[in-house]
Amino acid sequence: MFKSLVPKNEIFYELFDQISANTVEGVQLLLKMLDDCGHYNEHAVSMKSLEHQTDRLVHSVMSHLHKTFVTPIEREDIHQLAVRLDDILDLAEAASSRIDLYRPCAVPREAKELTVVLLESVKLVKEMVGLLRNLKKPARIMELTVEINRLEDQADHIRRSTLARLFREEKDPFELIKWKDILEYIERATDRCEDVADITEGIVLENT
Repeated sequence: MFKSLVPKNEIFYELFDQISANTVEGVQLLLKMLDDCGHYNEHAVSMKSLEHQTDRLVHSVMSHLHKTFVTPIEREDIHQLAVRLDDILDLAEAASSRIDLYRPCAVPREAKELTVVLLESVKLVKEMVGLLRNLKKPARIMELTVEINRLEDQADHIRRSTLARLFREEKDPFELIKWKDILEYIERATDRCEDVADITEGIVLENT
């Protein structure tokens, strides 16, 4: 009985580490997909499998949250962090599934640039989540928050400028519609990275 009352600190951190590592792997898959138009379906299947695996990890977080009497950080923060981390990969997977579905004729260079920005962001999210174990040293987490917010602004600029260019130059309206949809999903994933950064910053402020 007493063991069930002891905070299971490590399990939440370990699960967050696995989820964020999967997110990095997923965005790397998305970037590879954009460079490999001959194998769209293969990459989309791999991404879907990774997304399912990550869903199981998120479910495990929620299960442990219900079973653990005392948690290392606020229960609501754990819940929100798990949901937002999951959202990042869900949106990257949604982009990959639409690439596979739409089979666009050509990949705009900016789509790769946007995905590189997302990859940079998820790598910083992974580092940030790993630092939750040591909230007595918050400076790096604060630095990462600023950088992730900067990357989100950059991603938004890339998406807007790309759409402006495509509206001017793309002759095929169907290609324009395809990329408008795909780019939106990729950019929204950077928004979720910013959400994770904001949640993590809040945890630091609550615990220091």
